[in-house]
Amino acid sequence: MEAHIEDAEKYLGMPVVFGEFGVSAKDPGYNSTYRDTLINTVYKTILNSTKKGGSGAGSLLWQLFPDGTDYMDDGYAIVLSKAPSTSTMIALQSTRLALFNSLCSQRCHWSCKKKKSTIYQDDDLARVSTSV
Repeated sequence: MEAHIEDAEKYLGMPVVFGEFGVSAKDPGYNSTYRDTLINTVYKTILNSTKKGGSGAGSLLWQLFPDGTDYMDDGYAIVLSKAPSTSTMIALQSTRLALFNSLCSQRCHWSCKKKKSTIYQDDDLARVSTSV
């Protein structure tokens, strides 16, 4: 991930979105803790890039399902009501990115007050996450 982010910054000057990642419940040894660790690793990498003005722009999990459609699950489905820890992590990441991006004007390209922001301290975000 970091190599793709670096290439996007250095050579392309463009954002990069990581899509269709996840863990299959059909894999041997699967458990939700492992899935959450993978998702959290992806989210931290993107957030760290965003915080320093890098090209890490977002991610798309494979697959989020609403209640009642999990019968289509190919092993990768995350039904938020059945995965509270994953649901909380997704909401927190969305809140983190929204707060961070709200600090800057549209024309800025990350050179403004974002770099001086302290809103991403874990204690602060724990308070934010309880309201999400």
